[in-house]
Amino acid sequence: MNITAKKMDDIQPALEYGVIEAPCEGGFLVVTDMGAVEASAAVSCLVAPVPGDVVLLSIDGMGRCYILSILERPQAAQGQTELSFDGDVNLAVRGGRMSITSDEALSFASGEFELNAHQGTVRIDNASFFGRAVENHIARLKIVAEAVDSIVRRAVQRFTSSYRYVEEHEEVQSASMRMIVDGTLTMHTKNTMHIAEGHVKIDAEQIHLG
Repeated sequence: MNITAKKMDDIQPALEYGVIEAPCEGGFLVVTDMGAVEASAAVSCLVAPVPGDVVLLSIDGMGRCYILSILERPQAAQGQTELSFDGDVNLAVRGGRMSITSDEALSFASGEFELNAHQGTVRIDNASFFGRAVENHIARLKIVAEAVDSIVRRAVQRFTSSYRYVEEHEEVQSASMRMIVDGTLTMHTKNTMHIAEGHVKIDAEQIHLG
């Protein structure tokens, strides 16, 4: 019993202040009152240390040294704080909400991104999207917009059925246009006017006018 207690006393950790000197192979080189030691960041120390940080260390009799937390950071290095994880990370909120807020910009960068939600709302005053390829599988899509401007170099659309309702004016401007209908083409208007600067040609087996 006394031997076990003595061994526990030998490895009992002690707390010590230190200053990060530089990264090293074992983690970080930390300067303390006892000299320079090599320390690795504890799993609970999520903020990645940088040189100049004042940290709280745990040092035991076995020579193990861990950075428990970052206490102070010099003003010159306060431009960016990084949360560092190793391996897969799962952030779970049970029985409540989660909010991420930024006064300036919010950026996401990943090799692959996936978002799953039963219901969602996105509100953006000004938005821009840049992508090389987009594939959408949507059962029902409804767009309500004050104005839509689309600039597309090439567009291909395939529908089983298509319906378009325009309450006021519709105008199409094109260098050339071709329409192919396998069945019957029906045009019903109150007044029809065709203006051509060159020729007008109507070719059919039968033509009925009037």
